[in-house]
Amino acid sequence: MSKCTQGPGNKIYLGKILVAIYSSAFISSANSNAAEESNTLTVTAAKQARNAYTSPTSSIAGKTPTSRLDEAQSVSVVTQQQLDDYQTTNLFDAMRFVSGVTQTNTLGGTEDGLVRRGFGTNSDGSIFRDGIRSSQGLNLDATTERVEVLKGSASLLYGILNPGGLVNTISKKPQYHWHTIVAGHYNGTGGGAGSIDVTGPLGNGFAFRLIAEKQAQNYWRGFGNDKHNLIAPSLQWYGDKASFDISYESFQYDIPYDRGTAFINGKPVNVGYKTRLDDYANHAWGRNQTFSSHWNYQFDDIWSTRVTLGLNQRQYSNNEVRITAIDRTTGVVTRRADANRGFNHKTEYVSWDAIGTPIVAGMTHNMVVGTDYEMDQTYRAHSYTGKTNTDFTLSDPVYGMTPVTDGTTEKTAAGNLLNRIHTRSIYTKDSIDLTSHWIAVLGARYQHYEQRESEGFDSVTDNYVDKGNKFLPQTGLIYKVTPNVSVYGTMSQSFTPSTNVDDDGNVGKPEHGTTYEVGGKWQATPALFASLALYSIDERDVSLSLNGSTYAVDKAKSNGVEIEINGEIYPGWDISTNYSYDQAKIIDDQNNADNNGNRLQNAPRHSGALYLSHNLELHPLPGRFRVGGGARYVGSRAGDPDNSFTLPDYTVADSFIAWDNQLLGKKTHLQLNLNNMFNKHYYTSSGGNLRVAEGQTRNVVLTTSIEF
Repeated sequence: MSKCTQGPGNKIYLGKILVAIYSSAFISSANSNAAEESNTLTVTAAKQARNAYTSPTSSIAGKTPTSRLDEAQSVSVVTQQQLDDYQTTNLFDAMRFVSGVTQTNTLGGTEDGLVRRGFGTNSDGSIFRDGIRSSQGLNLDATTERVEVLKGSASLLYGILNPGGLVNTISKKPQYHWHTIVAGHYNGTGGGAGSIDVTGPLGNGFAFRLIAEKQAQNYWRGFGNDKHNLIAPSLQWYGDKASFDISYESFQYDIPYDRGTAFINGKPVNVGYKTRLDDYANHAWGRNQTFSSHWNYQFDDIWSTRVTLGLNQRQYSNNEVRITAIDRTTGVVTRRADANRGFNHKTEYVSWDAIGTPIVAGMTHNMVVGTDYEMDQTYRAHSYTGKTNTDFTLSDPVYGMTPVTDGTTEKTAAGNLLNRIHTRSIYTKDSIDLTSHWIAVLGARYQHYEQRESEGFDSVTDNYVDKGNKFLPQTGLIYKVTPNVSVYGTMSQSFTPSTNVDDDGNVGKPEHGTTYEVGGKWQATPALFASLALYSIDERDVSLSLNGSTYAVDKAKSNGVEIEINGEIYPGWDISTNYSYDQAKIIDDQNNADNNGNRLQNAPRHSGALYLSHNLELHPLPGRFRVGGGARYVGSRAGDPDNSFTLPDYTVADSFIAWDNQLLGKKTHLQLNLNNMFNKHYYTSSGGNLRVAEGQTRNVVLTTSIEF
């Protein structure tokens, strides 16, 4: 694969990208003015304010927009304004606004790996896009409008999930007024990106949206480049009773594959913070494709129906110069050049839902009844293993090791590795308005699953075969103290056949979880929301990650409390603050009884964040300014099941200043973000002592956009 050249060439290349995109934007803007019609369809829907730090409603807990006060579970919303203010480019950074969510092993920075209430790994099936489970590695991009998080056991409506919950990225939808945004950013590491977002009506109830982005920027740590090309068209139609939307996204990428640093004898090895222990060859390249469609029909004022179709696929390959051992005395690093070719991860999904609000025995029932089918696949065609090499030392790094991908290094017995899960389910959820103050929540899912994991070309071997049926209940009770204050209690269960395969081709046993949760919610004003949750989670057959292998734990438990406050606390002042206390530990480890009572990997006992933003005008300067900043704190975390080493706690502060004015278009926006202001060196997660990810050092991002 070609590499993005570092240095001034990147700036010239980025400039050409921006010129081309700006030119196309002016053309599309001119066309849009000519295409305006007086009979344009007007569609109204409940949605959050564009500049808000909170949303009073969410669809994640019930598949239909519902007040968060009326849900018997913990629901968090990261709004578009929060994402924009802090120029958020990945899900981990988006979770700074959500309590109880931190980072876990990210497969060298190529996957979203999130711990929720103590549980979670990469590729655990907990990341969704527009309500459909995602097989993509990295799920937050230029198409993302906001992120919703449902914590606790959420298998009732979504099937395979561990009890930590799910994260749903929601895409930008077509709009029924013409609007174009041309944007670009420059990153302090070198290079940047340019994008265009065009939307508008087509007549007869149709509207479209097209989002495109091209990025080429240098990786912050040592060497490497982060490149991608994105194009995402979408179409929407509204009729009198029916509506549908169709969206597609193609995301081609070539990104670093960085396993981070290592901890030996409980301490990080003595090398520079940006010094990489792998090699120039380490990168992953491929293409993501996502298709989704939702078809709705309104029978009457009470009942509607929806059909959802989804298909997403990630095809990629990677090179990995892998660290297998480090001698702290001599400084010798034993490395091996490995490679994989032909990964093909995908999800196929179809569901039918009936949604209604019938009145039975004088009580309103807010019902969802549905059925779904889902296929989740992880696949690897070829695996290559090189010979170990000891030329690299901590005091004298020697680079240039490259994987050999031919018959001399291929592990044919480990090729054609396929893990596939089929599920077929029926489910129902009913929120019953018992009185003006009491709401009862009852739900259940009956799920049939079939799983098969096999490998080998000449002789296909079934490593794991399982099938069965699961009944997953959920109950809850809500008391509306006032129209703006509610308290709740709930019990729910989860079931998780493993969607992840480790480096050795092993797959873990299905996980079973039960969540008990009580809490309170307060809609203090239409623009300010606060929540409190206390929970206890029991989990059986937990799969942890240890230097590329699956480490099974028979029983684990997590108890904790979470607090969140988001929104406008005073005109022009927005706050986002959260705190979580989580005691996640191993209860029964039959591999090593000494681990009983140990903390779960990557789960901090304490974590929290505080961010504050303010709108202001500085006369006589033209336009409007917005400034903000804050910090997130993540407590110390166990690095492995044995608790043989600990990742230290850290606090990272970020800030921004933005300026809006009418210059070239309706609004010209300039923004400067200063990330990791005090240049803190910190460790974000561990996949074992030889795979410890490091947080990015201080950097600056300059962003500009023009709206038409």
